[in-house]
Amino acid sequence: MNVSPTIRYYVRRLLAAHPAVQSRLQDQPPTTMESLEDRLERYINLDYLTYSQLNELEFLINLHQKIKTNEPHHTQHLKNIERKIFNLVGVDLSASSVSPDAVAELASFFSDREETESPAATVSAPTNAVTLRQYGQYFQLVTSITARYLGKMIVNNYWLLTRPRQGWLSQLRVDTFWDVNNFLQNLPTAHTETPLSEAEVETLDQWIHGFIRHACRVLPTLPRLLLAAGMPSHLLYDLVR
Repeated sequence: MNVSPTIRYYVRRLLAAHPAVQSRLQDQPPTTMESLEDRLERYINLDYLTYSQLNELEFLINLHQKIKTNEPHHTQHLKNIERKIFNLVGVDLSASSVSPDAVAELASFFSDREETESPAATVSAPTNAVTLRQYGQYFQLVTSITARYLGKMIVNNYWLLTRPRQGWLSQLRVDTFWDVNNFLQNLPTAHTETPLSEAEVETLDQWIHGFIRHACRVLPTLPRLLLAAGMPSHLLYDLVR
């Protein structure tokens, strides 16, 4: 498959930051005519990816970029995505030792490369309180996109099927998820504007995540569609098909 230079470079950057790869590069000295990029390229197997694997790799990299830029506090999600990328390109990262010389060499190489790129904006974790109004927008987004392919009745049933057991969720009528205003009108005004607790946010995230996972069984491209539509990245990180 034809792999873009951008994907190759991003994979090399992730590899260069991993201690196991740094150790391997130190243990295997380069030949006279071999560049550092060539050495890193030896550890990835991009040219033999299938079409579906390449699509998955592109999605993972896109997701990694979005989380790193917009939600950098989700460090565990980033590590999980990196692990998926390494497995996909056939890299065995069982080694754990780190070589100071390799670290310095790699850091110097990539800092020089990154000076020619536009610096990515760093966005800190959101500080504004989250309300049901915001989650109404998430429900509408997931519902509208999924319904294009599966239909309204199936989407409503999936929301009911995946709803967590917490009793307060019963007041959220899934037949109103199609329209944010309709969704909010069926709830007490005070509740829609009151900041959600951490436990309530976690429960709503669990519901949305469960819906997407269930829908992926018949619509495996759903995470990609939602990511492109602006769905929060942390709800999609482990849903790649």
